[in-house]
Amino acid sequence: MGPEPECPGRPEGGSHPVRRQGSTAVELDDNVALYDDVGQLLILLNSSAGSVWKLCDGATTVDAIVGALGETYPDSAGVIGDDVRETLRKLAEMGLVSEAPST
Repeated sequence: MGPEPECPGRPEGGSHPVRRQGSTAVELDDNVALYDDVGQLLILLNSSAGSVWKLCDGATTVDAIVGALGETYPDSAGVIGDDVRETLRKLAEMGLVSEAPST
C-alpha cells in the first residue's frame, strides 16, 4: 500500500479524517497540548480545535463532526462548519490529520 491520502484543502462532508499515529494529546485546562513524535511538533489547540482533533477517529465524517459540535455549541452553529473545515485543513497541512484509508 502507498502512503495515506491527505485530507483535501477543503475537506468534503463525507470524508473521514483520522489522527496520525504517533501523536499524543494531553488536556491542559481548556486546551489540548498535542505532540507528534513523527514530525517532532508540539502545538497547543484551543478547546474547540481540541474537540475536532478528538473526533478525528477515521470513522466519523466531517459532517458528523460539524453536527456534534453544533449540538455542543448551539450559539455558534452558523459558523461551526467553516471552523471545523479550516481546523482540519490546518491539521492536514501539519501532517497531523489525513483521510482515513477506505476499507
